[in-house]
Amino acid sequence: MYHSTFTQWIIKNKRIFVRADLNVTLNDTIITNEFRLKSILPTIDFILKQEGSIVLATHIGRPIHKESNFSTKILLPWFEKHGYSLIFIPDISTISTMKVTPRQIILLENLRFFPGEKNGDPLFAKQLASTADYYINDAFGTIHRSDCSTSLLPYEFSENKRSIGFLIEKELRALNKLKDNPSHPFIAIIGGGKVEDKIPLLHNLLKNIDALLLCPAICFSFLKSLGHETGQSLVNNSTLSLCKKIILEAEQRNVSLQFPLDYQVTHNSINEKLSIVSAAQFSHNLIGISIGPKTVEYFSKEINNAKTILFNCAMGFSDRPETRQSAKDIIDAMTKSSAETVVAGGDSIDIALSTKNYRSISHLSSGGGAALAYLSDIPLPGLAPFEEY
Repeated sequence: MYHSTFTQWIIKNKRIFVRADLNVTLNDTIITNEFRLKSILPTIDFILKQEGSIVLATHIGRPIHKESNFSTKILLPWFEKHGYSLIFIPDISTISTMKVTPRQIILLENLRFFPGEKNGDPLFAKQLASTADYYINDAFGTIHRSDCSTSLLPYEFSENKRSIGFLIEKELRALNKLKDNPSHPFIAIIGGGKVEDKIPLLHNLLKNIDALLLCPAICFSFLKSLGHETGQSLVNNSTLSLCKKIILEAEQRNVSLQFPLDYQVTHNSINEKLSIVSAAQFSHNLIGISIGPKTVEYFSKEINNAKTILFNCAMGFSDRPETRQSAKDIIDAMTKSSAETVVAGGDSIDIALSTKNYRSISHLSSGGGAALAYLSDIPLPGLAPFEEY
């Protein structure tokens, strides 16, 4: 088990680099979900109470260039509204010359505006390290990625000056219940986007689960690998051979692999009128958006019989609420279950928070891909610097 050690530091008049995951859901530049922002506050509040100073760093989106709508400046009003005073500093090189002021928060520009973040540039790691005396990683949603600020930067600090934060510790504690000794039956409901990231993780997940319920869009890569009609739905062709291997291994492990009975679809374009078709009627001009009512009913029965449930399945689009109703219905079924329940991923949490009884969910995890990766027991670059010494 990984533990936060920063509570033992003497940090008065010291500067702490806090890598957070504040990759918030946006409508243009309007923050539509505060979950990740609120999740980082316990770590921030502890540092400020000890009269430490913070360099707060995050990424937002997947910018190609320095796009203003992805600037971390959009976070300033939210923090100010909640009683925090932040100084926005776009030029990292100026921070090391600034006087350390207790309880000060310096907000860096979007880390992905700097090529070194995704390129794993050791010089960029050194530049970031020059801004602080200590390092905390509390960006759970990025622990499965080899970004410079999470995989290289920690090593610029000695072992006793780097730590995970309260959020990562909380996330791992909750996920360990699913990883180490889950109650069975254990079902995983997987769908949504980032198909190329999720499919490789499902292979290792099979050893812990009893049933895998596949939903749009991820189900279509599996269905195509079996030769089924997927129309114009999202398919990742590079993963088809892996899908076949997962299907075979699921059979060998006696893991029930379940596909939708019906679908919510559009014709030719995702913006067209929605309709419901059975799986048998799926034709070449259809785009699968979400699951249909028969599938909701069938999967809800599976949920009622489960003892452990993992949901990473943000079907539909935030700007078309009717496409997200089926995902809400599935989460509603989870809230009525006595099982250990986890909803993982920013978009999945968006949907969960729109349900009436979301507080009945055992754990809302801020990282979908990170949660899947951790449960799949693969090496995680963002956790490697914090192995117990």
